[in-house]
Amino acid sequence: MPWLNIVLWVYAVFNIALGVEAYLKVNSMPSLMGGVGAGVLVIVGLLVAQKNSMVGYLICALVAVGLMGRFVPAYLSKGTVYPALVVSIASALALIALIVGHFMARKPA
Repeated sequence: MPWLNIVLWVYAVFNIALGVEAYLKVNSMPSLMGGVGAGVLVIVGLLVAQKNSMVGYLICALVAVGLMGRFVPAYLSKGTVYPALVVSIASALALIALIVGHFMARKPA
């Protein structure tokens, strides 16, 4: 699904960019490792999806769920829009795209 791959590439680059931005702005090594790690895992998922779409897209979905699990509680407790709400929304959109892509790829019964 070309549109889904584009969405996920943008999501991967977004995560990498936020990690680098956090490192450059506040010297946060955990943010750098987390953002780059999440972005690289999404890219790995995209590469795996070329051979086995279920496994590849599952990797991407797990990254999105993991980031939501990290940032939704942070937003709810602190109320900070950036980066908590921004990453939460981006991850939710990536997960929605994966779900829509899954149902669009299913063959009618």
